[in-house]
Amino acid sequence: MELGKALRGAWAVIGRTFAFLRVALANIVVLVVLIAGVAALSTGPGASTVAAHSALLLDPRGDVVERAAVPAPNVLSLLGGLGSLAQTPLADILRGIERAADDDRIEALVFDPKTLGYVAPAALEAIGDALAAFRDSGKPVVAKGRYYGRDDYYLASFSDRIYLHPLGEVMLGGYGRYDTFYAGALERLKAQVNVFRVGTFKAFVEPYERQDMSAAAKAANRAVVDALWRRFVDRVAANRGLDAAAVYRYANSYDQLLAAAAGDTAAAALDHGLVDEVVDDETLTEHLRALAGSDDAFGRVALGNYLRPAVAPAFGDAVGVITAAGPILMGRQPPGAVGSDNMAALLADAREDDDIKALVLRVDSGGGSVLASEIIREHVQQVQAAGKPVVVSMASTAASGGYWIAATADEIWAAPTTITGSIGVFAILPTFEESLRAVGITRDGVATGPLAAGLDPMRTLNEPTRRLLQASIEHVYGRFVALVAEGRDLSPEAVDAVGQGRIWTGEQALARGLVDQLGGLDEAVARAAELADLPRFAVRHLEDTPTPLQALAQRLIDDFGLGAQAPGTGGEAGIVGPVARALLREWQLLDALNDPKHVYALCDACGPLL
Repeated sequence: MELGKALRGAWAVIGRTFAFLRVALANIVVLVVLIAGVAALSTGPGASTVAAHSALLLDPRGDVVERAAVPAPNVLSLLGGLGSLAQTPLADILRGIERAADDDRIEALVFDPKTLGYVAPAALEAIGDALAAFRDSGKPVVAKGRYYGRDDYYLASFSDRIYLHPLGEVMLGGYGRYDTFYAGALERLKAQVNVFRVGTFKAFVEPYERQDMSAAAKAANRAVVDALWRRFVDRVAANRGLDAAAVYRYANSYDQLLAAAAGDTAAAALDHGLVDEVVDDETLTEHLRALAGSDDAFGRVALGNYLRPAVAPAFGDAVGVITAAGPILMGRQPPGAVGSDNMAALLADAREDDDIKALVLRVDSGGGSVLASEIIREHVQQVQAAGKPVVVSMASTAASGGYWIAATADEIWAAPTTITGSIGVFAILPTFEESLRAVGITRDGVATGPLAAGLDPMRTLNEPTRRLLQASIEHVYGRFVALVAEGRDLSPEAVDAVGQGRIWTGEQALARGLVDQLGGLDEAVARAAELADLPRFAVRHLEDTPTPLQALAQRLIDDFGLGAQAPGTGGEAGIVGPVARALLREWQLLDALNDPKHVYALCDACGPLL
C-alpha cells in the first residue's frame, strides 16, 4: 500500500513537472512570435542601398526551389535543426543576376556556395545560363569557396576565376539514385503492406515490399543519371576549357589523383585545372577589394537585400504565371504543397481576369493524389475553354501527377534535365493486424457487408477490397494514358510504351513526344504570348496570399536566422542531421497523402539526387 502511494506520488510529481514545462514552452513560443511580430511591423521590408563600385554576393541559403515553403513556426524543429527551413526561390536568383547585369552600380558578381544546399539539374542549368549572360555583359564573375561539392562546382565553373582555400577541396561525386527499403523492418514489425500498381517501372512502392531496387527501376534510374551526368560534365569541361575525359577522370579516379598529390586536396584541384588559385582568406579579401573597385573594404550587396525593393504591379494585357510546386494533395495546402482547392481558385482567377490573355503553368512536382491532379487538370482545361492558351513550363520535376496536370495543355516546355514522365499509378495500404496480435491486441466485430470496414488498418485486407483497388488503379492508369494520348496527339499504345511508370529527362521526353519544346520559363512565357497574339504584354504571377501566421513565421525565419542552413554539398552538414531529415521528409510525405480513394500518381525517383 505504502509503495503504491509512493509510486502514485512520484508519477504525480512527474506529471506536474511535464505540465509546467509544456506551459512554459508554450509561453516561450508566444513570446517569440510576439517579438517577431513587433519586429516585422516596426521594420518593414525596407529598400536596400547599393553603393557604387559594388559586387553582388550570390550566396543562396539552403535548397534552391521553385517556390519556397512557408512553414508554421515549430520551435522544436527549429531548435533541433531538423526543419531544413532555409530555401531560396530560383526566380529570385535569376532575377537578381539579370538585374545586376544592367545595374551600373554592380561591377562584378561573387559566388559563395557556403550555405548552398541541393540544386536540381534543371535549376543548375538555369542559374548557369544566367551567370553566363552576366559575364557576356562585360562584368566579371568570381567564385570563392572552402569546399566545392558537385552542385557548387557546376555554378562556380561559370566564373572567370575560381578561388579555393589551401585546405579546401573540389569533390565531384557524380549523380546517384538510392532508396531506403523498409520491407525487412516491416516484416519484423509484422506489418502487412498491401500494394496495388500499374506500371513496370512504378517504383514508389518498392521500398515497402522489397529490400533492394528492382532491375527495372535500376535500368530506368541508370538511364536518367547517366544522361544528367553527361550534360553536367560536358558543360563544366566547356566552361573550364578542359576535355570531358579529364573531368570524368577527376571524378572517377579522385582517390588515385589525391594519392599522387600526397593527400593535398587543394593542390589536386589546382593541378587538374578545376580552380585558378589557392589562396587564404586574407589574400582572397585583397583580390575581392580590387575586383569591387574599393581601396579599403569589399563593397558588396547580398542577393536578399538587393531584391528588397518591391516591384510595381503590372496592368494591361498580361501572361499569367501560376506555380505548382510540391506534392499534389487534396484541399487547401500551405506553400510547399500543391492543394487542389488552392490551384482551382488560382486557375479560376486566371480564367475570369480579362487582362490575362494566356497562362503559363509552372510545374515542379513529383505528383501525389490522382483525384487532386485531375481536379487541377480540369481547371486548366476550363482556362483553355475560355479561349486562353495554356503553356506548361516544367521546372526540375514534372512527373506522375505533375505530368497529369500538364497532359492536355496547349504546349509543354521542359528543360533538358527536367525529370518527367512516370506515367503510372499505385495504391498502398498498410495493415497492422499481426503487429497488434503480437502484443495481445485483436479486433473482431460484425458488418453488413465485406466492404463496410474494408480499409480498416487493424484488420487483414479482404479479397473484395483487394479486387476493387486493383480494378480502380487499372482504370485510373487507362484514364492517364488516354489523357496523355489526347493532349500530346499520340496513340494510347505509344503512350503506354513510354509510360509504365518510367521516368525520362526532358531531352528524352522530347524525343518520345511527351513534351513539345525544350526551354525555360521565359521561353514558355514568350510562347504563351505568341499563341495569344500579344505583341506587348506584362507578366503577372498569381499566387496565394500567405496567412498572417505564415507571413509571421517567414519573417521569424528570415530576420532572426532561425531557418536551418541545410547545406547539401557545402561540407558543413552534421552527421546525423541529413539522415534524420531524410527519414522525416519521407514520413511527412506519407502522412500528407490524402487521396480519398488511396490512389496516387507519385514519382519515387523525383527527389534529390545523391
